[in-house]
Amino acid sequence: MPAPHSLLPPLLEKIDALIAAEDYKAVAETYTAFVKEHPTTSYLASEPIPFKLSVAFSKKFGSSATTTFTLRNTTWSSDTKGALRASPAEFAALVAKYEAEVAEIAKSVKKVA
Repeated sequence: MPAPHSLLPPLLEKIDALIAAEDYKAVAETYTAFVKEHPTTSYLASEPIPFKLSVAFSKKFGSSATTTFTLRNTTWSSDTKGALRASPAEFAALVAKYEAEVAEIAKSVKKVA
């Protein structure tokens, strides 16, 4: 009998693509639909999402701006996961707010060579 395959890698690949497209509402909708179908995966499905957002913000605005944002907003990761569980609209609004804050910080952060 073959070992069962995890359903998470395809989900996370899809989430990666949606984050790259900056379609944050679709990220939450995809997560919500997946967890509804696979309720025991809630934690494992949500845990990588803040990290994936951080990576995307670092690529877009630079690691210095993203790190500065994280230091100023120490609960942003757990707040993001809370919004993810609340609703797609709430998640999209919060991520857009955070993205705008990182963008604002990036304007004043010196670029690292």
